Amino acid sequence: MSLAKKTWFITKAQIVSGDIDSAIFPVDPEQIPDAEIYGLHGMVRLRIQDAKGPSDVFGSPEARKYFQALHARWPYMGYFLRLAPITSKSPFAQICDLSTFMAVALCFCNDLVYCETKHGVGLQYNITELSKHLAEVQGRAAELADAIGIPAKEIEKRDDLISKAVASFFDAGRANFPQKNKRNNPR
Repeated sequence: MSLAKKTWFITKAQIVSGDIDSAIFPVDPEQIPDAEIYGLHGMVRLRIQDAKGPSDVFGSPEARKYFQALHARWPYMGYFLRLAPITSKSPFAQICDLSTFMAVALCFCNDLVYCETKHGVGLQYNITELSKHLAEVQGRAAELADAIGIPAKEIEKRDDLISKAVASFFDAGRANFPQKNKRNNPR
């Protein structure tokens, strides 16, 4: 990762080989001075080589295994990643940031199922599994922020931002589908 660009790039080769060490080295709190970590709070873009959309991450058994192992060793994504609430009209980079974060989060849902919906194909997932993972991401981000001296108010703002960003991801997805007209049926 070039800290000047603030982009964390995970390669296909790292995923295929299971190379977590080289992937986390540029963002490892043990390798970066606290002042630099402080400046990376919510500022890093995550990009995954050859991923064209979230399903390229959570739909790949190799990638799922990789991101689960990465999180077990380095659970600080919520601290570093650049996240913001989105709408369907948000800039592409902002949508990509949140989509990548959500793609990784969906790697922690064991029962992902594509299903037919009235609008096409949808994805069913276990909301409890996703919620548990996101709570852990938020908790670990707060721990790291506290350890390097970020004020509690800023930690609370970040926690709230993550929650709003995740909610907006699903809201933006629903906004892309036309709502079925509802008729009033007097009884």
